[in-house]
Amino acid sequence: MKRILCILLNCLLLAACAKTPAAVVTGPAESPIPAIDPSTLPAFDVPAVNGYADFSDVLAAKLIDGTQNRNLSPISVYLALAMVAEGANGDTQAELLNLLGCKDVTELRGVCGAMLDKLTANDEDATLTFANSLWMGDRDGTLNFREPFLSALADTYRSEANAVKFGTVETSKQISDWIAEHTNGKITPSPDAMQFDPSTIAVLINTIYLKTAWRDPFYAAVTKPGTFRAPDGDMTVDYMQQGFDNSYIVKGDGYLRYSLGTGVGSMTFVLPDEGVSLESLLGSPEKIHALFHDGKGINADVHVKLPKFKFFDKMELNKVLASLGLTLAFSETQADFSAMCDVPAYISRVLQESFIGVDENGIEAAAYTMVAVAEGAAMEPEELPKIDFHLERPFLFEIKASDGTVLFVGTVTAPTPAGE
Repeated sequence: MKRILCILLNCLLLAACAKTPAAVVTGPAESPIPAIDPSTLPAFDVPAVNGYADFSDVLAAKLIDGTQNRNLSPISVYLALAMVAEGANGDTQAELLNLLGCKDVTELRGVCGAMLDKLTANDEDATLTFANSLWMGDRDGTLNFREPFLSALADTYRSEANAVKFGTVETSKQISDWIAEHTNGKITPSPDAMQFDPSTIAVLINTIYLKTAWRDPFYAAVTKPGTFRAPDGDMTVDYMQQGFDNSYIVKGDGYLRYSLGTGVGSMTFVLPDEGVSLESLLGSPEKIHALFHDGKGINADVHVKLPKFKFFDKMELNKVLASLGLTLAFSETQADFSAMCDVPAYISRVLQESFIGVDENGIEAAAYTMVAVAEGAAMEPEELPKIDFHLERPFLFEIKASDGTVLFVGTVTAPTPAGE
């Protein structure tokens, strides 16, 4: 049976020259990925962040506006920035910790260590594994990494370390093979995609592999085509269908919310009421939080129609993170990453690419985040109501682990058929 597959690649690239663009791993050539324009993102006062849950709401509110297909993995961004924070000092580290919602790196290590421990699973119902690696530029002893930084990556992130000659075919293939091995072959970057300038300082990679199925699988025999009311016009998609008796559904202000169980947690859907736009429900961290937590729950017989879909997504995060208070880290002259290595450095690029697909058997989702650092200067009624939860218009989704940790959050406005 095909099951859920989720890979998160957090790639930290420390380039030695600010004028040399960082290497970028792109999605499949046959699936072009439009880039987001951060200048169009909604503006709001950034609330105080207290841990990962708040960070997830804040980042999702900045990146998800309900106007397009969107798939964000906040945990991928969080872990990538946490590794960056290990190498920062002074005000640069303070900004990172403030955005990550931790008072110091000790607390941050506790949060990330707990994530890696609690989320790891390997049984009949689900497989969720993590792997981390550090690829350090071999400059014949002229580049020195700080021992506390290396120890933190090894102890908290279980990272292996490798010294390599960047700019060689051998190194590109070695890194590509490592990614393929730790994602069960789901992501196999070409050697060309893994080419790095010889002046690269280091590359850090985190992979997360998740495989699970719907707790109550949909049956392909009852999947039927139907109309989805997309913003650009009606489109025909394949709808999976299933009835759930005596099930819990939530009615909120302008929306319905319903969750489907998986072997590793759940996938929750937020469907705006007829006449309510998805965009009007979004726009702030508080609204994002309310959509997934507020409302009045009732027990009902629920009939679900869920479109099969898949799409790729790509987000450049520099401006987004800067707008959330992370400014010094992007400054060529003011960033302080002296806890990482013995050359001045700053973040030159933060990028996330992802994929999500939903069909009768489960969910398939993947993402990687790359951070480039360059050298710088109620009671049950007698008769239950019957509710149609038909996702026939743009909707919001969230994928969680069993402990509530958010893995993905996004919107579907035009469900590309999963069979294409």
